Amino acid sequence: MKEDNQTAVKSIINSLNKRLRDLVEDLVIKDDNVYLTLKTTDGDDSKSMEFHKNEFEAFLKKKQIFKEIFITFVKKEKLFKKVIAISSCKGGVGKSTIATYLALSLRRQNYSVGLLDADIYGPSIPKLLNISEKPRVDEKKKIIPVVKNGIKVMSIGLLIEEEKPVIWRGPMIQSALTQLIDEVKWEKLDYLVIDLPPGTGDAYLAILQKLKIDKSLVVTTSQDLAISDTKKGINLMMKFGIPLTGLIENMSYFSCSHCSAKHYIFGEKKVEELAKKFNTKVISKFPILGAFNEETYKLFDELAKEISS
Repeated sequence: MKEDNQTAVKSIINSLNKRLRDLVEDLVIKDDNVYLTLKTTDGDDSKSMEFHKNEFEAFLKKKQIFKEIFITFVKKEKLFKKVIAISSCKGGVGKSTIATYLALSLRRQNYSVGLLDADIYGPSIPKLLNISEKPRVDEKKKIIPVVKNGIKVMSIGLLIEEEKPVIWRGPMIQSALTQLIDEVKWEKLDYLVIDLPPGTGDAYLAILQKLKIDKSLVVTTSQDLAISDTKKGINLMMKFGIPLTGLIENMSYFSCSHCSAKHYIFGEKKVEELAKKFNTKVISKFPILGAFNEETYKLFDELAKEISS
């Protein structure tokens, strides 16, 4: 390749934003034509491939220096067979606990599982799994996930001081989450469970740019404020085309040890009404407990079976 062509290739690659740059497998300029090869996986459908092709064609045509543009795709092996997102727009509803114990239940069913804590401001996974060790880095500068109970775990909480606040703006959050996906040596996994942060901010955009979410669970309580925020979260997911698998009602009821009755402290049937509104279902209801018992673990195993079916 001529020196000026090499310079042009570098210039084009460097002018791409990171999302587009990550899609490029190869770029060659020859005889005033450009030959671009883009990465694709089994998770990419024809619609998304056509979108990326048009996006790059428009970008290259603006250069006005090429006679013809040729774009092809090369298939890359998919790292995660299924990506499961655990979401809630309301903090404090037990989303991280649901994500952690779902991952543990999937592992008990002999699946290979990764758990990604995407809550940059309030990472809870290290505390829930009692992880204090720092991840190691291999010879290629890839971060090696911490393995706990057979699960590969990664969290920003494992990379920063536990009591140090994270004060980052949007671009820094997106960059951090991109690193937790791209710069971590995940290896092939049956399931990657993602604990998404509350709210509807930059973390969602960063995750959606890097991963195709196969299933999602929205965690809520039946409190009116939680229901209101959950509606926002579901509408966000619908806007971005994230498949909604179902709702998890946490802290649904309290079982009295004296009268053996179920007391619905925050109200009954509210989450069912919410599910009906969005044409989905309530998959699980978890009670208010001081500590997990055998019945709770059984509920998580049933949830894992529902997810893996």
